[in-house]
Amino acid sequence: MLIRYMSLALIAVGALYLAVWPHEVGHSLVAFLCGCKANWWQTDTSLLLFGSQGGAIDYGCLGRSGRTALGMTEFGGIAVNLLLLALAPLVGRWWRKNSTAGDSRWRWWFLATFIWALANYAEAFSYLVLNTLWLKSDMRTVVAASGINRWIWFGAGTLVATLVARWMLGPARRAADALATRRGPSEAWLRRFVVYAASASIAMAAGRIIMT
Repeated sequence: MLIRYMSLALIAVGALYLAVWPHEVGHSLVAFLCGCKANWWQTDTSLLLFGSQGGAIDYGCLGRSGRTALGMTEFGGIAVNLLLLALAPLVGRWWRKNSTAGDSRWRWWFLATFIWALANYAEAFSYLVLNTLWLKSDMRTVVAASGINRWIWFGAGTLVATLVARWMLGPARRAADALATRRGPSEAWLRRFVVYAASASIAMAAGRIIMT
């Protein structure tokens, strides 16, 4: 039991890094394509994740390139998280029947990709919902560059977050069933998944509010 909890804790922490670092690569790549960054792979991802940035992006260059370039660069990180969230079921082969039963290897691969999906969900919607409600960080620039009212962004983000959460409920139940034991029933694991995603999202959004 202890090994199981330690393994899940490592997966949960690793999933956050595999959501935050690609987010910063997304910023970096768009800036590179706009000719405003020397390389696309180098980022300033913090070991503690808070304060991570897309590296040495020339925002003066982006400003001269126009609002579209600036807005796309800032939205690039969120777009990557949404893309990874959509790819997780394919990478994890969530449709495999034995991913949560007999085959232990596939069960753990399913669980790892599901938790990775949760981390990307938390990262993407901490911006689209929380940091649009309290306008900070990337979304402040996206709103200004797009010319679209922040409350439209907030409403759209909340709607998509709700729809994606409903879509993830089925995989969440399968993951919870795979982890269920006499001491840790399925419903308890479902609550833990919610707490993980909510805590990560709130912590990320709060960190941006405090640090920017």
